Amino acid sequence: MTTQESKVNTLPSGSNKEKAYLDTDSKIEHADLDTKEHADLDTKEHTAVTGALGSSELTYTAISDIGGIFDAVRTGFTSGTQRELSSRKHQLRQFLRGLREEKKALLDAVYFDIRKARGETELFEYKAVEYEIGMFLDNLETWSQPDCNPLAMQQPAFLLSRGQVRKEPRGTVVVLGAWNFPIRILLLPVVGALAAGNTVVIKPSELSPHTAAVVERVIRYMDPSVIRVVQGGVEETTVLLKQSFDHFFYTGNGRVGKIVARAAAEHLSGVTLELGGKSPAIVHADVADLAPVATRIMWSKLSNAGQTCVGTDYLLVHRSLKDKLVPLLVEAAHAMFGHSPQKSLDFGRIVNSRSWKRIMRLLSATEGTFVRVTEDEADEADLFVPPTIVDGVRFDDALMTEELFAPVLPIITYDTLGEAIEFVNQGDQPLALYVFASSQSAEHVISHTRSGTAVVNDTFFHLASHSNPFGGVGPSGVGNYTGKYSFDTFSHQRYVLKRPLWFPSPGVDTVRMPPYSGKENAWKQELGNRMVYPAPRSLRDSVWSKLFTFIPFWRVLAIIPGFLAALLTAKPLIRSRKE
Repeated sequence: MTTQESKVNTLPSGSNKEKAYLDTDSKIEHADLDTKEHADLDTKEHTAVTGALGSSELTYTAISDIGGIFDAVRTGFTSGTQRELSSRKHQLRQFLRGLREEKKALLDAVYFDIRKARGETELFEYKAVEYEIGMFLDNLETWSQPDCNPLAMQQPAFLLSRGQVRKEPRGTVVVLGAWNFPIRILLLPVVGALAAGNTVVIKPSELSPHTAAVVERVIRYMDPSVIRVVQGGVEETTVLLKQSFDHFFYTGNGRVGKIVARAAAEHLSGVTLELGGKSPAIVHADVADLAPVATRIMWSKLSNAGQTCVGTDYLLVHRSLKDKLVPLLVEAAHAMFGHSPQKSLDFGRIVNSRSWKRIMRLLSATEGTFVRVTEDEADEADLFVPPTIVDGVRFDDALMTEELFAPVLPIITYDTLGEAIEFVNQGDQPLALYVFASSQSAEHVISHTRSGTAVVNDTFFHLASHSNPFGGVGPSGVGNYTGKYSFDTFSHQRYVLKRPLWFPSPGVDTVRMPPYSGKENAWKQELGNRMVYPAPRSLRDSVWSKLFTFIPFWRVLAIIPGFLAALLTAKPLIRSRKE
């Protein structure tokens, strides 16, 4: 690899940003990773991650190598490497081995990239991928079995035929990850892609460079003809998207989502887009208890410093409850992160200076009223934004113009549930909708809105439910995944129909073939209709005709007279020529 062919992304090893992060841990006396005086276990783990990166740089994949990487995994697929379930399970076990071997490095890398607490990363990222692998190892045989749907019992034309829907791999797929959940978002769909028999190219986010480097170490435990990684930024991603993948899977923002969708369209390939949007929480007047409402809303708002695609973006609260709820929201923030979250080991940081400045611009433009939550002030040098509540926000406020991706909670007050629903429906369909209300009111909201997911009396926690689909609708996403839904996303549903040559007889078989005109061919229409598309009960007019459909095997019984007549009189189009 020449100097011209490779690029590097400098990591913040030994930087002021990193030192500020590490100084919050009272166990660590020395934050400069260039020294060898660290005795604490956590410090050694930091050093191990950074040391593994050599000169503290993430090497981007050479542009000239990207096509070859694609060709390698494409060849791996066409050679049948992933055809057998045993091979897929082996790759999953190797995946699990790499994940476990690099666990400490992964958790530490995420801490370096976005200061996400180790416990938060382990529960919602690392454990999610580990659990997903286990689900597939336990259920792959069942999920991969062909579906056998009714044939002759529904349409007598298929008598003695056999049909099945086989779950076959799409081919070679690409998975493009995001920085805010750099383990989960990148690796969770990879589990389903591999289990479905595909080969995969993964592209970690360059905005989480430590994690990207460790992920590359994880996949080294696996067959390089099955999975490879491409590192890089915009230029490398542009070249990657030009490769003729059979399916494109992207998590991120809608602007890039459109670029990925266009790339998929160029190859007439499938695409899954996991995007985002402004996910609201509605708190209605008939909610039972405000204390859990406050804790669950603030948990989703402040997790990962608000940089979560399904976090509560804004709050719609009934006027009668607002003054009671706001103090509880503040109390919940204190309970989780103390009065000075900047000193908390569990409160994250904004990903970069550009995002920090974007949040500050929105806050400076709002016309709402700031509610004092903490003792801290925003700190650009530390990329810190304190938990912030903004009351009295209007529908046209600056904070309502885009997805916030920040620990900032705008509060809008409403008087009727219809008013809240109308506002939600004025915007794009959100990735998630949270409703705190009675069962009747919650169902009314769900029935009159659209969203990727709807959750009643909770927030964010649906991410942990791998037996159900995660995905958006419209601008918040296309398609879904997790668990069996991942297997289906990365599988082609291939219908295979097997029919005998000897049935029906050559004469009867002409019921579907020209010529159709002439008195001698009049029988074809009546028998053909009954054999191929027998009228269901809902399409029948007379009472007797409807009652006939309650007789067992009525579809087969209906064709017997015409079938026997055709068997005796119909002639084949051409005579059989058996050698």
